[in-house]
Amino acid sequence: MMVDKIYSSMHKGPFRILILFMAFAMAFCVMWDPTLFASNTSSLTIWQGLLLILATCSGIIFGIGFLPKNAFWRYLFHPLPAVLILACGLFYFFRISFIS
Repeated sequence: MMVDKIYSSMHKGPFRILILFMAFAMAFCVMWDPTLFASNTSSLTIWQGLLLILATCSGIIFGIGFLPKNAFWRYLFHPLPAVLILACGLFYFFRISFIS
């Protein structure tokens, strides 16, 4: 399958470390200032917060080297959307933090 080929091509040491670092950084950003990510006090909606949570979990799962055996879980926790969402989330956090 195409998704499995992309997964195996991304399963390299430096890329896994980068995604793991991004996931830990996103988790730290949420803990540092949760009001930037809460739906009532920020410009983010609930589904965007859920995507950030899923991306953080996916990044940690992929970053530590865990490979789900079931295809459903491999698709759900795929690292490619996770890295894109984590990059957007980190950009959002640092843009908002340094502007205000």
